[in-house]
Amino acid sequence: MILAKEQRIAATILFGIALIAWIIVAIHPERQPEEQKKPHKKSWEERKDSIRIADSLRYVQWKEEREQRYDSFRMADSMRHEAWKIERQQRWDSMRIADSLWRDSVGIPFIPRVKKDTVLDLNHCDTTELQLIRGIGHFTAVQILRYRERLGGFYSPQQLTDEVFGKLSLDTLLYHFMVDTAAIQRIPVNSCSIERLQRHPYIRYEQAKAIYNLRRKQTRLNSLNDLRSLPELTAEDLLRLTPYLTFE
Repeated sequence: MILAKEQRIAATILFGIALIAWIIVAIHPERQPEEQKKPHKKSWEERKDSIRIADSLRYVQWKEEREQRYDSFRMADSMRHEAWKIERQQRWDSMRIADSLWRDSVGIPFIPRVKKDTVLDLNHCDTTELQLIRGIGHFTAVQILRYRERLGGFYSPQQLTDEVFGKLSLDTLLYHFMVDTAAIQRIPVNSCSIERLQRHPYIRYEQAKAIYNLRRKQTRLNSLNDLRSLPELTAEDLLRLTPYLTFE
């Protein structure tokens, strides 16, 4: 049976379409419906939940192990600290015994510490008396007396903490020190020189010069109120200088 030309062309086209459809189906298989994919998705969610649970259990176990290690470290540190304290106390006791024996052998007297109710006058005590206070050695005592000489005397024990030695506690100042303000050496403002004013720790050179020039201008100064007009002196400066200036 011989087909006509038009029939052969149509048959060829149909064969080509069928071949192309077969190739497409072979390359891209039929997609599974959503109902068939859900079990795989559910199993993946279950695996993720199990992984989270396992991670949480591992984290809790790691925290417990870490706390146990830290507790063992703390216990070991505490034991080492207690052993160190005992050893240090033993060394100090042996050093005190050796120092006492050495003092006895060379004839150096032991300086006892003052009692809590013992009070020293900062404007009259010497270095030996100052060293009776716990926390004050020879160097500190010498520095206190040098500063007292520069000041002309203390008007409050608080000056030791604020201006000289901040390591002295307020309890030490209250219990062991007092001041006799009558012993303060005051500066005669109407007759002193610039150098004498400048030697005081509370007066700078510019302030000493301003006071001296004001005195020459007014011939005589009568009180601290005359110094309030000087811009070089603040109200705080005048308050600190009150016990150290005299206008006689």
